[in-house]
Amino acid sequence: MNLYERALKSFARTPAGYWYLKRIAPRLDPPMLRLTGGRVSSVFPVPVMLLTTTGAKTGQPRTLPLLYLTDGERLILIASNYGKTSHPAWYRNLTANPTVEVLAGKRSGTYTAGEITDAAERDRAWELALDQYAGYGDYEERAGDRTIPLVRLERITA
Repeated sequence: MNLYERALKSFARTPAGYWYLKRIAPRLDPPMLRLTGGRVSSVFPVPVMLLTTTGAKTGQPRTLPLLYLTDGERLILIASNYGKTSHPAWYRNLTANPTVEVLAGKRSGTYTAGEITDAAERDRAWELALDQYAGYGDYEERAGDRTIPLVRLERITA
């Protein structure tokens, strides 16, 4: 990890960094990701995708930027909701409608989502998440009794 990446990860865990990640980055990233084909976000080089789900209640498309991990050909999402005690809306959407669209550079495409429920696989994925951003540990503490879901995306091949 270079100096810039270490500084970015340290900043993200400060109150100002938390505010930026929650309030500013979600507004900046969608146009940046669309403009660059999903290759560059406001927190580059941390991987960020545009995830499009289908609304669980409305059936309407919902698009938002999310950090993700790679695990071979699979992508992993962390439904941390910034440590809130409830799951994020996108998680509820993809549990109701598991087919999603991803804009993430060469990883762009249609995927099927499924929660990682195997304990060993989840532990490994959680360690990958903490390696990418230690702040997920902070979110886990804030979430209280809620277990933060980890979601695996597998590409649908045509």
